[in-house]
Amino acid sequence: MHLIVGPPASGKTTKLLEVAHTHLRQRKRVWWVGLPMQKAYVYRRATEQRAVLGLEVLTSQQLYYRLLAANFGLKPILTGPGRVALVGEALHSGEGPPPGPGEARLFTRAIAEAKRNGVGPEDIPQIGPETRRLREVYRRYEELKASWGRWDYDDFRSGALRLLEEGKPRIEAELVVVDGFRELGVLELRLLKALSRHVEVWVSLPESPPGLSPEVTLSAHPVCMLRFRAPNPVSEARWVLQAVKRDLAQNFSPLELAIVAPQPRIPTFLTLADEYGLPLVNQLPPTTADTPEGRLLLALLELPDYPTPSRLLALPELAPLGRAALERGLVGLEAIGRLAEELGMGVVWKAWLARLRSPGEEGAGSAGSPLSPLAWAEELVDALPEVRHSSSRERLMERAREAHRIAWGPHFRQWWAALLAETYEPHHPNGGVALLTPNLASGQRFRRVYITYAVEGAYGAEEVEDYFVPEELRVGLEEALRRAGGVLPRRFTGRDRLLLEELKTRAEEVVITYPEADQEGPLEPDPVLVGPAPDPLPPLPAASPLEVNPPQPYRAGLGPVLLASPTVEDLRHYEECPMRHWAERLVQDPKPEWWQLWAREVRESKKLVPARLEALAQQFPQAEGWMRHHHTLLRGLNLGFSLEDKGLRVQLDGISRRDREVHIYRFVAPGTPSKEAEEKVRKRWSERWAAAYLLSHPTWQIRRVSLWAWPVLGEPVLVYGNPIERLWEALKQHQRRVQEAKERYSSGEIKPKPGFPCRNCAVRDVCREGGPG
Repeated sequence: MHLIVGPPASGKTTKLLEVAHTHLRQRKRVWWVGLPMQKAYVYRRATEQRAVLGLEVLTSQQLYYRLLAANFGLKPILTGPGRVALVGEALHSGEGPPPGPGEARLFTRAIAEAKRNGVGPEDIPQIGPETRRLREVYRRYEELKASWGRWDYDDFRSGALRLLEEGKPRIEAELVVVDGFRELGVLELRLLKALSRHVEVWVSLPESPPGLSPEVTLSAHPVCMLRFRAPNPVSEARWVLQAVKRDLAQNFSPLELAIVAPQPRIPTFLTLADEYGLPLVNQLPPTTADTPEGRLLLALLELPDYPTPSRLLALPELAPLGRAALERGLVGLEAIGRLAEELGMGVVWKAWLARLRSPGEEGAGSAGSPLSPLAWAEELVDALPEVRHSSSRERLMERAREAHRIAWGPHFRQWWAALLAETYEPHHPNGGVALLTPNLASGQRFRRVYITYAVEGAYGAEEVEDYFVPEELRVGLEEALRRAGGVLPRRFTGRDRLLLEELKTRAEEVVITYPEADQEGPLEPDPVLVGPAPDPLPPLPAASPLEVNPPQPYRAGLGPVLLASPTVEDLRHYEECPMRHWAERLVQDPKPEWWQLWAREVRESKKLVPARLEALAQQFPQAEGWMRHHHTLLRGLNLGFSLEDKGLRVQLDGISRRDREVHIYRFVAPGTPSKEAEEKVRKRWSERWAAAYLLSHPTWQIRRVSLWAWPVLGEPVLVYGNPIERLWEALKQHQRRVQEAKERYSSGEIKPKPGFPCRNCAVRDVCREGGPG
């Protein structure tokens, strides 16, 4: 095994690429083993000069799979969520409630660490009841796993190690390169030594492991480093995004830039990226809980336990309740229940609560529900179109099956939700400026990197003492390598130093920034990253519309507009608010209801002849009986009738004339009460203008005009209670008002009229005006 040792940015990857290219030119296959996020970087570096054939970048886990697959030693895999579920099953004694997901995760991490270091259940020291419990759970976990016939991730490593040490395996590569790791564990080193007996192996590390001598020792290359302080985290984030935009304008490739931030700060940059128009790419692998369908399912699973406005808004039927809860700042079952009763949604709320509780849970569905938890889970998944048609559906149901092995009733929902949060989705990030955590930055170098929020405690390897085995009972790496069996290594070995030193070398030029204070008070800079006396942030050109000085808020242009020929009803809308009338004509109309489609088809029919009646009955079966009942009246109407005078035009739903009497009909929504239907027609201008026109025009010689509001599926209602027999003063005034509105309309005057109509305006953001409330 050839070992290259050197600090970060010493050229280890460059040296290994030279070795790899030597083998590739000889038509040999090369396996490059690195970190998952290093794959694209290695391929870019390897193909900078020309295309290559025979290079394959693998993770450590994929290396074990390939070795075992070539020698027919693979078994079905037990994924991470399945491992947590199996540990939960091993924890459960069969009596009482099942263990919680958090307890299962604690034992899962301990078992994974033991297996990663070759420690079996009997090798764990017995120092207390919890350690003895770990031994028993570990043993039970291995028994259950064997009954499943599966291997977890650590079994593949152990299997590959046995294969290399005990036989002559078939290996499909002539060279194996291992790069990008800050350290390697005992089993990894043993495996690489065993592998080197069969093929050539090159390994790079920052420091030489005990007992191994490096073949090549490299020294660090100089790195240009700039350090700045910002007043607060927001100004720091904005300055960094300004700097990145400047870099892109100076012909930096997006792949040559990166931003490093602690994981809690990642959403800040993603939120501001749209404002700055930057192609930031989040490199964090998403879990199922981060996908739209996963978020929706989690909201429903957690809703019966603790309803919040965001979880209520996930369901269209409960969205009004969610908006009301958001306005009032209410959360919790009791508060949301009272609010639902207040809004008249108590029945809907209780029905959804019962539906979302799993079988066996108090208040779930109807008494004696025949559904099993799995059937209930499948019904819930298939009831959500976003989930039913997604590619994640099978993964969601696999997590439900794993949860069903452990829990039931309310615990089933909790376990299902917990396992969804453990499930990682396939991650193929697009090209762009990488947004990285410190660990994701390992194994990659860029032209320029911005390390942000460099305050004390923000960056670290998170070395913590184990819950089960204390630090004093663990051994160092040197002693672990000397021992033949597995041992638990020490956890406190100063990994923070390696991480911070590596971060400072992730690019040819590194820019480190930190905020002096946040909302909680002053912040101390990290002494390793920032050093003494950093400079204040230098000014940069504005890179966002909000940074233009002085800021210019949007104002709608209020000049005259050439408007189309109006109808009388257009003038009513224009008189209410010219800006709204103009803007709403540019907005796509919402999908009309069925009765509005019916009314449009009827108006276009002109006459409801029997053939047309049959066609409408087939198209709108909900109105068939009603149309046949009123066929005589409908057939006698002139449908879609138009009147024009002095540039004014109205279109009426229906009109009929009997001698010197005219009846005008307006269709309204089904189920509209009589008073409300009458009020809807009174508010309109078209029917009143038509009545005044008919009574005053000598050609028509009309003495009486009756206005009717006709709810679809209902009976006609006479507006005003009586026919109009003369031209009232109110009608004359209405005609004058229509004429004045037409003159203003013709001038193209478009100005907002803020007031109560703004409450239901669909385009209120166009003018930024608002009325009362």
